[in-house]
Amino acid sequence: MNSPFEVFPWSDTYATGILEIDQQHQILIQFLNTLASSLNFHSDIPNSRIIFMELTDYAAYHFKTEESIWHQYFADDASEAQHKKLHAQFEIEVNRLKKEESNQPLEIVLKNVVAFLTQWLASHILESDMRMAKVVLFIQSGMSMEQAKQNANLQIAVAK
Repeated sequence: MNSPFEVFPWSDTYATGILEIDQQHQILIQFLNTLASSLNFHSDIPNSRIIFMELTDYAAYHFKTEESIWHQYFADDASEAQHKKLHAQFEIEVNRLKKEESNQPLEIVLKNVVAFLTQWLASHILESDMRMAKVVLFIQSGMSMEQAKQNANLQIAVAK
């Protein structure tokens, strides 16, 4: 699934510190780069559609994994509900983009998909996932939820 063209190169900047999530983020980014490469080099457009479908299936799998991990630490916390809401919004937008196929050429739809996914993955990983992961890592180190949230927010603020 490696591609010669990367619209979204992976770097340690995106590492949350939770191995399973980081590995899955890398796979999502590989799917995105493969799709972008296929479109950039005007490869087989029907194959690009298959890549997109695989990416969306993998995203759904990833969301379940993430939500399971977050639930261990954020049960009954507003952060968990907010994160699930972000995942639901992703699925709504992907479905909206899929429906555009009936009104626009597939290549245009897929370019819109790549633009959406690039922006969404970067912001989701760097903001929501990173904050959640930092809280989890602080809790694992022995902090209370409130202390962990405060420290995570401080680290996020300093990083910006």
